[in-house]
Amino acid sequence: MEKRTSAITVGAGQYVVNKDHIVISEPTNANVVDIQQSAIAVKQILRGRHIAVYGMGAFVKDEENPETNNLAPNATLVNDGIIEIHLSELVKAYKDKVQTSNEDKEHKFRFIKCFAMAAGKNSLLINNGTIKIYFDYDIEDMSPIYGETIVAEENSTVINNGEIQLIGNGSVTTQTRAIAVPANNVKIINNGSISVKLERAATVRVLATTGANCFLGNFGKIDINSTGRIMTIGRLSDTPMVNTGEINIVSRAKYIENKVSFLFQSYPLACAFYEHELPNELPVMPIINEGKIKIHLEGSEESTEHAVAFGIYSELVGEEKQLHVFENTGSIEVTKSGPFDFVTAELGCNVQSKKDFPYDIEIRRWTTKKRDFKATKDLFVAGSGRFDLSNAEITTPDGEVLSKDGAVFQNAEQAKRGDTVTIK
Repeated sequence: MEKRTSAITVGAGQYVVNKDHIVISEPTNANVVDIQQSAIAVKQILRGRHIAVYGMGAFVKDEENPETNNLAPNATLVNDGIIEIHLSELVKAYKDKVQTSNEDKEHKFRFIKCFAMAAGKNSLLINNGTIKIYFDYDIEDMSPIYGETIVAEENSTVINNGEIQLIGNGSVTTQTRAIAVPANNVKIINNGSISVKLERAATVRVLATTGANCFLGNFGKIDINSTGRIMTIGRLSDTPMVNTGEINIVSRAKYIENKVSFLFQSYPLACAFYEHELPNELPVMPIINEGKIKIHLEGSEESTEHAVAFGIYSELVGEEKQLHVFENTGSIEVTKSGPFDFVTAELGCNVQSKKDFPYDIEIRRWTTKKRDFKATKDLFVAGSGRFDLSNAEITTPDGEVLSKDGAVFQNAEQAKRGDTVTIK
Protein backbone atom coordinates (compact mmCIF):
# COMPACT_ATOMS: atom_id res chain seq x y z
CA MET A 1 0.00 0.00 0.00
CA GLU A 2 1.51 3.32 -1.10
CA LYS A 3 1.82 6.19 1.39
CA ARG A 4 0.89 9.73 0.34
CA THR A 5 0.60 13.10 2.09
CA SER A 6 -1.70 14.75 -0.44
CA ALA A 7 -5.47 14.41 -0.28
CA ILE A 8 -7.62 13.00 -3.09
CA THR A 9 -9.68 15.77 -4.67
CA VAL A 10 -12.49 15.43 -7.22
CA GLY A 11 -15.27 17.63 -8.56
CA ALA A 12 -19.01 17.34 -9.15
CA GLY A 13 -20.28 14.04 -10.53
CA GLN A 14 -16.97 12.23 -10.16
CA TYR A 15 -16.12 8.76 -8.79
CA VAL A 16 -12.93 7.86 -6.94
CA VAL A 17 -11.57 4.94 -4.89
CA ASN A 18 -8.68 5.27 -2.43
CA LYS A 19 -6.44 2.22 -2.10
CA ASP A 20 -3.47 4.10 -0.59
CA HIS A 21 -2.41 5.02 2.94
CA ILE A 22 -3.14 8.76 3.12
CA VAL A 23 -1.27 10.43 6.00
CA ILE A 24 -2.13 14.11 6.62
CA SER A 25 -0.05 15.74 9.35
CA GLU A 26 1.17 19.02 7.80
CA PRO A 27 -1.40 21.45 6.32
CA THR A 28 -0.60 22.20 2.66
CA ASN A 29 -2.42 23.36 -0.45
CA ALA A 30 -2.80 19.68 -1.33
CA ASN A 31 -4.89 18.81 1.74
CA VAL A 32 -6.50 22.00 3.10
CA VAL A 33 -9.64 23.69 1.79
CA ASP A 34 -11.30 27.06 2.48
CA ILE A 35 -14.96 26.08 2.46
CA GLN A 36 -18.48 27.47 2.78
CA GLN A 37 -20.91 25.00 4.38
CA SER A 38 -24.65 24.99 5.01
CA ALA A 39 -26.37 23.02 7.75
CA ILE A 40 -29.87 22.62 9.14
CA ALA A 41 -29.99 23.67 12.80
CA VAL A 42 -33.09 24.58 14.78
CA LYS A 43 -35.14 24.64 11.56
CA GLN A 44 -32.79 27.22 10.05
CA ILE A 45 -30.17 27.01 7.33
CA LEU A 46 -26.88 28.11 8.87
CA ARG A 47 -24.02 29.01 6.55
CA GLY A 48 -20.43 29.53 7.59
CA ARG A 49 -16.87 29.75 6.32
CA HIS A 50 -14.38 27.25 7.69
CA ILE A 51 -10.85 25.99 7.13
CA ALA A 52 -10.66 22.22 6.81
CA VAL A 53 -8.07 19.52 6.35
CA TYR A 54 -9.26 16.48 4.39
CA GLY A 55 -8.32 13.05 3.08
CA MET A 56 -10.87 12.60 0.28
CA GLY A 57 -13.08 15.45 -0.89
CA ALA A 58 -15.38 16.57 -3.68
CA PHE A 59 -15.30 20.37 -4.04
CA VAL A 60 -16.48 23.09 -6.41
CA LYS A 61 -15.70 26.82 -6.35
CA ASP A 62 -18.27 29.03 -4.63
CA GLU A 63 -19.99 31.15 -7.31
CA GLU A 64 -20.31 34.21 -5.10
CA ASN A 65 -16.83 34.03 -3.60
CA PRO A 66 -14.26 32.23 -5.80
CA GLU A 67 -11.74 32.26 -2.94
CA THR A 68 -13.82 29.63 -1.19
CA ASN A 69 -15.28 26.24 -2.07
CA ASN A 70 -18.50 24.30 -1.62
CA LEU A 71 -18.97 20.57 -1.31
CA ALA A 72 -19.52 19.22 -4.83
CA PRO A 73 -22.71 17.25 -5.65
CA ASN A 74 -23.25 13.85 -7.28
CA ALA A 75 -19.90 12.45 -6.18
CA THR A 76 -19.01 8.89 -5.18
CA LEU A 77 -16.13 8.44 -2.73
CA VAL A 78 -14.94 4.99 -1.65
CA ASN A 79 -12.13 4.36 0.83
CA ASP A 80 -10.59 0.91 0.54
CA GLY A 81 -7.31 2.03 2.07
CA ILE A 82 -6.26 4.03 5.14
CA ILE A 83 -6.94 7.71 5.87
CA GLU A 84 -4.93 9.05 8.81
CA ILE A 85 -5.21 12.70 9.86
CA HIS A 86 -3.33 14.53 12.65
CA LEU A 87 -4.80 17.89 13.67
CA SER A 88 -2.01 19.37 15.82
CA GLU A 89 -0.22 21.34 13.07
CA LEU A 90 -3.48 22.48 11.48
CA VAL A 91 -4.60 24.01 14.78
CA LYS A 92 -1.25 25.78 15.21
CA ALA A 93 -1.44 27.17 11.67
CA TYR A 94 -4.99 28.54 11.81
CA LYS A 95 -5.91 29.16 15.45
CA ASP A 96 -5.32 32.92 15.10
CA LYS A 97 -7.68 33.13 12.10
CA VAL A 98 -10.71 31.47 13.73
CA GLN A 99 -13.55 33.41 15.33
CA THR A 100 -13.70 33.37 19.10
CA SER A 101 -17.48 34.05 19.15
CA ASN A 102 -20.42 34.60 16.82
CA GLU A 103 -19.84 38.36 17.14
CA ASP A 104 -16.18 38.10 16.15
CA LYS A 105 -16.00 39.60 12.63
CA GLU A 106 -12.26 40.18 12.65
CA HIS A 107 -11.41 36.55 11.92
CA LYS A 108 -12.86 34.92 8.81
CA PHE A 109 -13.19 31.24 9.82
CA ARG A 110 -15.92 29.88 12.09
CA PHE A 111 -14.32 26.46 12.75
CA ILE A 112 -11.17 24.50 12.16
CA LYS A 113 -12.60 21.34 10.61
CA CYS A 114 -11.53 17.87 9.61
CA PHE A 115 -13.03 15.74 6.83
CA ALA A 116 -11.75 12.25 6.21
CA MET A 117 -14.34 12.03 3.41
CA ALA A 118 -16.60 14.86 2.23
CA ALA A 119 -19.01 15.48 -0.67
CA GLY A 120 -22.16 17.49 -1.43
CA LYS A 121 -25.76 16.74 -2.42
CA ASN A 122 -26.84 13.46 -4.03
CA SER A 123 -23.56 11.75 -3.15
CA LEU A 124 -22.50 8.28 -2.01
CA LEU A 125 -19.67 7.85 0.51
CA ILE A 126 -18.49 4.38 1.57
CA ASN A 127 -15.68 3.51 3.97
CA ASN A 128 -14.49 -0.07 3.56
CA GLY A 129 -11.05 0.63 5.00
CA THR A 130 -9.66 2.45 8.03
CA ILE A 131 -10.06 6.09 9.11
CA LYS A 132 -8.06 7.47 12.04
CA ILE A 133 -8.42 11.07 13.25
CA TYR A 134 -5.93 12.22 15.89
CA PHE A 135 -7.11 15.16 18.04
CA ASP A 136 -3.50 15.60 19.14
CA TYR A 137 -3.34 19.34 19.84
CA ASP A 138 -2.87 21.00 23.26
CA ILE A 139 -5.71 19.87 25.52
CA GLU A 140 -5.99 23.43 26.90
CA ASP A 141 -6.38 25.01 23.44
CA MET A 142 -9.62 27.00 23.12
CA SER A 143 -9.85 27.03 19.31
CA PRO A 144 -13.25 25.84 18.02
CA ILE A 145 -12.49 22.42 16.50
CA TYR A 146 -15.09 20.46 14.53
CA GLY A 147 -14.06 16.93 13.60
CA GLU A 148 -16.71 15.84 11.10
CA THR A 149 -14.89 12.70 9.78
CA ILE A 150 -17.46 11.75 7.10
CA VAL A 151 -19.90 14.40 5.87
CA ALA A 152 -22.25 14.92 2.93
CA GLU A 153 -25.36 16.96 2.08
CA GLU A 154 -29.03 16.28 1.28
CA ASN A 155 -30.16 13.20 -0.65
CA SER A 156 -26.89 11.43 0.16
CA THR A 157 -26.01 8.01 1.56
CA VAL A 158 -23.08 7.36 3.91
CA ILE A 159 -22.04 3.81 4.81
CA ASN A 160 -19.27 2.59 7.10
CA ASN A 161 -18.27 -1.02 6.48
CA GLY A 162 -14.77 -0.56 7.88
CA GLU A 163 -13.18 1.03 10.92
CA ILE A 164 -13.34 4.63 12.20
CA GLN A 165 -11.23 5.79 15.16
CA LEU A 166 -11.33 9.24 16.80
CA ILE A 167 -8.44 9.47 19.26
CA GLY A 168 -6.49 11.92 21.40
CA ASN A 169 -6.55 14.89 23.75
CA GLY A 170 -9.43 16.90 22.38
CA SER A 171 -10.41 19.99 24.35
CA VAL A 172 -13.41 21.67 25.95
CA THR A 173 -14.14 23.32 22.57
CA THR A 174 -13.88 20.12 20.53
CA GLN A 175 -16.96 18.79 18.77
CA THR A 176 -16.56 15.28 17.38
CA ARG A 177 -18.69 13.59 14.74
CA ALA A 178 -18.14 10.20 13.13
CA ILE A 179 -20.92 10.40 10.51
CA ALA A 180 -23.12 13.49 10.76
CA VAL A 181 -25.15 14.93 7.89
CA PRO A 182 -27.15 18.06 8.85
CA ALA A 183 -29.52 17.85 5.85
CA ASN A 184 -32.78 16.28 4.64
CA ASN A 185 -33.25 12.88 2.96
CA VAL A 186 -30.03 11.19 4.03
CA LYS A 187 -29.23 7.59 4.97
CA ILE A 188 -26.50 6.84 7.52
CA ILE A 189 -25.55 3.22 8.12
CA ASN A 190 -22.82 1.67 10.26
CA ASN A 191 -22.00 -1.95 9.50
CA GLY A 192 -18.43 -1.72 10.80
CA SER A 193 -16.77 -0.40 13.95
CA ILE A 194 -16.59 3.18 15.25
CA SER A 195 -14.61 4.16 18.35
CA VAL A 196 -14.19 7.51 20.11
CA LYS A 197 -11.59 7.86 22.85
CA LEU A 198 -10.98 11.48 23.88
CA GLU A 199 -9.69 13.05 27.06
CA ARG A 200 -11.95 16.08 26.57
CA ALA A 201 -14.83 17.01 24.29
CA ALA A 202 -17.74 19.43 24.24
CA THR A 203 -20.02 17.06 22.31
CA VAL A 204 -19.76 13.58 20.83
CA ARG A 205 -22.11 12.33 18.11
CA VAL A 206 -21.51 9.17 16.13
CA LEU A 207 -24.46 8.73 13.75
CA ALA A 208 -26.49 11.92 13.50
CA THR A 209 -28.67 14.13 11.34
CA THR A 210 -30.78 17.23 11.94
CA GLY A 211 -32.79 16.89 8.73
CA ALA A 212 -36.19 15.39 7.93
CA ASN A 213 -36.99 12.10 6.18
CA CYS A 214 -33.68 10.42 7.01
CA PHE A 215 -32.59 6.98 8.25
CA LEU A 216 -30.06 6.07 10.95
CA GLY A 217 -29.03 2.47 11.52
CA ASN A 218 -26.31 0.85 13.62
CA PHE A 219 -25.74 -2.75 12.61
CA GLY A 220 -22.11 -2.79 13.71
CA LYS A 221 -20.24 -1.77 16.87
CA ILE A 222 -19.81 1.65 18.52
CA ASP A 223 -17.41 2.26 21.45
CA ILE A 224 -17.12 5.62 23.24
CA ASN A 225 -14.94 6.71 26.16
CA SER A 226 -15.09 10.49 26.59
CA THR A 227 -16.21 13.47 28.58
CA GLY A 228 -18.74 15.99 27.26
CA ARG A 229 -22.31 15.59 26.02
CA ILE A 230 -22.44 12.18 24.42
CA MET A 231 -25.34 11.84 21.99
CA THR A 232 -24.45 8.64 20.17
CA ILE A 233 -27.23 8.29 17.61
CA GLY A 234 -29.20 11.50 17.07
CA ARG A 235 -32.18 12.33 14.89
CA LEU A 236 -34.90 14.89 14.30
CA SER A 237 -38.56 13.98 14.11
CA ASP A 238 -39.57 11.58 11.32
CA THR A 239 -36.24 9.75 10.98
CA PRO A 240 -36.28 6.06 11.99
CA MET A 241 -33.49 5.06 14.41
CA VAL A 242 -32.60 1.38 14.68
CA ASN A 243 -29.88 -0.45 16.60
CA THR A 244 -29.32 -4.16 16.04
CA GLY A 245 -25.61 -3.92 16.80
CA GLU A 246 -23.59 -3.11 19.90
CA ILE A 247 -23.09 0.24 21.66
CA ASN A 248 -20.68 0.64 24.59
CA ILE A 249 -20.27 4.01 26.32
CA VAL A 250 -18.06 5.11 29.19
CA SER A 251 -19.02 8.69 29.97
CA ARG A 252 -16.57 10.44 32.27
CA ALA A 253 -18.64 13.02 34.11
CA LYS A 254 -16.41 16.06 34.45
CA TYR A 255 -17.45 19.65 34.93
CA ILE A 256 -15.16 22.53 33.98
CA GLU A 257 -16.64 25.76 35.31
CA ASN A 258 -17.44 28.42 32.71
CA LYS A 259 -16.11 26.17 29.93
CA VAL A 260 -18.00 22.91 29.75
CA SER A 261 -21.17 22.42 31.71
CA PHE A 262 -21.84 18.86 30.63
CA LEU A 263 -25.32 19.20 32.02
CA PHE A 264 -27.80 21.92 31.14
CA GLN A 265 -31.19 21.80 32.79
CA SER A 266 -31.14 18.03 33.25
CA TYR A 267 -29.86 17.32 29.74
CA PRO A 268 -28.17 13.96 29.30
CA LEU A 269 -24.53 13.36 29.93
CA ALA A 270 -24.55 10.09 28.02
CA CYS A 271 -27.08 8.32 25.91
CA ALA A 272 -27.34 5.59 23.30
CA PHE A 273 -30.06 7.37 21.33
CA TYR A 274 -30.85 11.07 21.33
CA GLU A 275 -34.19 12.41 20.07
CA HIS A 276 -34.26 16.15 19.47
CA GLU A 277 -37.74 17.43 18.63
CA LEU A 278 -38.76 20.85 17.36
CA PRO A 279 -42.26 22.23 16.70
CA ASN A 280 -43.42 20.45 13.55
CA GLU A 281 -46.26 18.57 11.91
CA LEU A 282 -44.15 15.56 10.89
CA PRO A 283 -44.90 12.16 12.41
CA VAL A 284 -42.41 10.88 14.97
CA MET A 285 -41.01 7.47 14.04
CA PRO A 286 -40.48 4.89 16.82
CA ILE A 287 -37.05 4.37 18.36
CA ILE A 288 -36.19 0.67 18.29
CA ASN A 289 -33.36 -1.20 19.98
CA GLU A 290 -32.82 -4.85 19.07
CA GLY A 291 -29.10 -4.89 19.94
CA LYS A 292 -26.91 -4.40 22.99
CA ILE A 293 -26.43 -1.04 24.71
CA LYS A 294 -24.13 -0.58 27.71
CA ILE A 295 -23.56 2.80 29.36
CA HIS A 296 -21.36 3.47 32.37
CA LEU A 297 -21.41 6.90 33.99
CA GLU A 298 -18.00 7.30 35.62
CA GLY A 299 -18.13 9.98 38.26
CA SER A 300 -15.32 11.69 40.13
CA GLU A 301 -14.74 14.70 42.34
CA GLU A 302 -14.90 16.74 39.12
CA SER A 303 -18.50 15.67 38.63
CA THR A 304 -21.64 17.17 40.14
CA GLU A 305 -24.64 15.44 41.67
CA HIS A 306 -26.80 16.66 38.77
CA ALA A 307 -25.31 14.41 36.08
CA VAL A 308 -27.64 11.89 34.47
CA ALA A 309 -27.11 8.93 32.15
CA PHE A 310 -29.98 7.77 29.99
CA GLY A 311 -29.96 4.70 27.76
CA ILE A 312 -32.35 6.23 25.24
CA TYR A 313 -33.03 9.94 25.57
CA SER A 314 -35.87 12.08 24.28
CA GLU A 315 -35.56 15.86 24.33
CA LEU A 316 -38.30 18.22 23.22
CA VAL A 317 -38.11 21.88 22.25
CA GLY A 318 -41.15 24.15 21.92
CA GLU A 319 -44.66 22.88 21.20
CA GLU A 320 -44.77 19.15 20.47
CA LYS A 321 -48.02 17.21 19.97
CA GLN A 322 -46.72 13.98 18.45
CA LEU A 323 -46.75 10.52 20.02
CA HIS A 324 -43.31 9.16 20.95
CA VAL A 325 -42.99 5.38 20.78
CA PHE A 326 -40.10 3.40 22.31
CA GLU A 327 -39.31 -0.31 22.04
CA ASN A 328 -36.45 -2.45 23.33
CA THR A 329 -36.24 -6.15 22.52
CA GLY A 330 -32.46 -6.20 22.93
CA SER A 331 -30.59 -5.28 26.08
CA ILE A 332 -29.90 -1.93 27.77
CA GLU A 333 -27.63 -1.72 30.81
CA VAL A 334 -26.87 1.59 32.53
CA THR A 335 -24.43 1.63 35.46
CA LYS A 336 -22.70 4.32 37.53
CA SER A 337 -19.76 4.85 39.87
CA GLY A 338 -18.19 7.66 41.86
CA PRO A 339 -19.04 9.88 44.83
CA PHE A 340 -22.38 11.15 43.49
CA ASP A 341 -25.68 9.28 43.23
CA PHE A 342 -26.48 9.97 39.57
CA VAL A 343 -29.94 9.54 38.07
CA THR A 344 -29.81 6.67 35.59
CA ALA A 345 -32.44 4.90 33.52
CA GLU A 346 -32.95 2.67 30.51
CA LEU A 347 -35.26 5.29 29.02
CA GLY A 348 -35.17 8.98 29.91
CA CYS A 349 -37.76 11.49 28.68
CA ASN A 350 -36.93 15.11 29.32
CA VAL A 351 -38.09 18.50 28.13
CA GLN A 352 -36.11 21.65 27.41
CA SER A 353 -38.58 23.82 29.23
CA LYS A 354 -38.63 25.94 32.33
CA LYS A 355 -42.24 24.99 32.93
CA ASP A 356 -44.38 21.86 33.06
CA PHE A 357 -44.41 20.19 29.63
CA PRO A 358 -46.14 16.77 29.54
CA TYR A 359 -46.17 14.96 26.19
CA ASP A 360 -47.40 11.57 24.97
CA ILE A 361 -45.09 8.57 25.40
CA GLU A 362 -46.03 5.00 24.47
CA ILE A 363 -43.98 2.02 25.62
CA ARG A 364 -44.41 -1.19 23.65
CA ARG A 365 -42.23 -4.28 24.10
CA TRP A 366 -39.44 -3.83 26.64
CA THR A 367 -36.87 -6.43 27.72
CA THR A 368 -35.01 -5.88 30.99
CA LYS A 369 -33.55 -7.59 34.06
CA LYS A 370 -35.96 -8.68 36.76
CA ARG A 371 -35.95 -6.29 39.74
CA ASP A 372 -38.15 -4.15 41.96
CA PHE A 373 -38.70 -1.02 39.84
CA LYS A 374 -40.20 0.87 42.80
CA ALA A 375 -36.92 0.41 44.65
CA THR A 376 -34.43 0.88 41.81
CA LYS A 377 -36.26 3.72 40.01
CA ASP A 378 -34.19 3.10 36.89
CA LEU A 379 -36.46 1.80 34.12
CA PHE A 380 -38.39 4.80 32.71
CA VAL A 381 -37.54 8.25 34.10
CA ALA A 382 -39.26 11.50 33.12
CA GLY A 383 -39.45 15.13 34.12
CA SER A 384 -42.98 15.43 32.78
CA GLY A 385 -44.97 13.25 30.41
CA ARG A 386 -48.08 11.18 29.75
CA PHE A 387 -47.04 7.52 29.72
CA ASP A 388 -49.20 4.93 27.99
CA LEU A 389 -48.31 1.46 29.31
CA SER A 390 -51.59 -0.15 28.26
CA ASN A 391 -49.93 -2.04 25.39
CA ALA A 392 -46.56 -2.39 27.06
CA GLU A 393 -45.11 -5.84 27.66
CA ILE A 394 -42.18 -5.75 30.08
CA THR A 395 -40.34 -9.08 30.13
CA THR A 396 -37.04 -10.63 31.12
CA PRO A 397 -34.70 -12.04 28.43
CA ASP A 398 -36.17 -15.47 29.28
CA GLY A 399 -39.69 -14.26 28.56
CA GLU A 400 -40.99 -13.84 32.11
CA VAL A 401 -43.63 -11.10 32.19
CA LEU A 402 -42.88 -8.46 34.82
CA SER A 403 -45.23 -6.17 36.72
CA LYS A 404 -45.50 -2.61 35.42
CA ASP A 405 -45.87 -1.34 38.96
CA GLY A 406 -43.24 1.33 39.63
CA ALA A 407 -41.91 1.21 36.06
CA VAL A 408 -42.19 5.01 35.67
CA PHE A 409 -40.23 7.28 37.99
CA GLN A 410 -40.34 11.06 37.99
CA ASN A 411 -37.16 13.08 38.37
CA ALA A 412 -37.20 14.29 41.96
CA GLU A 413 -36.46 17.95 41.21
CA GLN A 414 -39.27 18.21 38.67
CA ALA A 415 -41.65 16.34 40.93
CA LYS A 416 -40.90 18.89 43.62
CA ARG A 417 -41.62 21.65 41.07
CA GLY A 418 -45.05 20.11 40.40
CA ASP A 419 -44.52 18.86 36.86
CA THR A 420 -47.07 16.41 35.44
CA VAL A 421 -46.44 12.69 35.01
CA THR A 422 -49.43 10.45 34.31
CA ILE A 423 -49.56 6.70 33.65
CA LYS A 424 -52.24 4.91 31.65
